[in-house]
Amino acid sequence: MPAPPRRSPGRTGMIAAAAIALTTACANLEAGTMQRIFESWKGAPVEQAKAQWGPPQTVQAAPDGTAYVWTDEMPTAHPPGSGPRDAQLEPPPTVAYCQRKLIAGADGKISRGEWSGSACCAQTLIGQCAGLARKPSATSNS
Repeated sequence: MPAPPRRSPGRTGMIAAAAIALTTACANLEAGTMQRIFESWKGAPVEQAKAQWGPPQTVQAAPDGTAYVWTDEMPTAHPPGSGPRDAQLEPPPTVAYCQRKLIAGADGKISRGEWSGSACCAQTLIGQCAGLARKPSATSNS
């Protein structure tokens, strides 16, 4: 059986630099997109967000009102070389997530939003975030 090809140090360095650049660009894109989404919901009734996003997974008490939490999960890709031809155990499945939280005051109006996770950028890149911004409503009073 022939030996596997060896990677040159220069190629490995270029791959690492590209990964760092992509991660930085992704984080900047993600932060801007998520901030615009939350800004679109300020002052809107939380019931409108629930109608558009579906029911939240959890509802929590927050110091300044009530937090409504939605979490999206997606499987992460396996690294190259982890396919069926390797004589290794299959790596355990991993899941990336994006948690979105809208905080509403006692009046039911959204005052702010927060996000965290490792898959919010992936949602931005594949276009799922477009459906998260507040859509105009004919019955909206804000």
